[in-house]
Amino acid sequence: MPAYDRQYNPPAPVADVVVANPVTAVASGQIRGKLDTGAGLTVIPQRLVGQLALSPHGKVWARSYDGAYSRRPVYFANFVLEGRHLAAVQCLAVERETVLVGRNVLNRFVLTLDGGKLQFQLRLVAS
Repeated sequence: MPAYDRQYNPPAPVADVVVANPVTAVASGQIRGKLDTGAGLTVIPQRLVGQLALSPHGKVWARSYDGAYSRRPVYFANFVLEGRHLAAVQCLAVERETVLVGRNVLNRFVLTLDGGKLQFQLRLVAS
């Protein structure tokens, strides 16, 4: 089982993520992705939009952690999370260094959090 990242306070479940353009397959290197069951959508670093030449596909209203609402462009990207390939993941982009893996991705997995041992397990849901 992967360990929580102790650089967060409190420690948090974090996994390596690769983000790719679904059309050109241009991909980022591995990026840390915090698993956030409180986030409805996955959020990627804004710099990836230009780096991967992602195109917006409409806008959605989003509420940030501080409760502020804003209308944000939506992007679709392919992801690799824990070795699993996920196609056309809907995501938002903001100024941040890491990926915030939201429920639109996590709901494809069985996520087991063992806070006592600071470990987690992520298994793809059987289809």
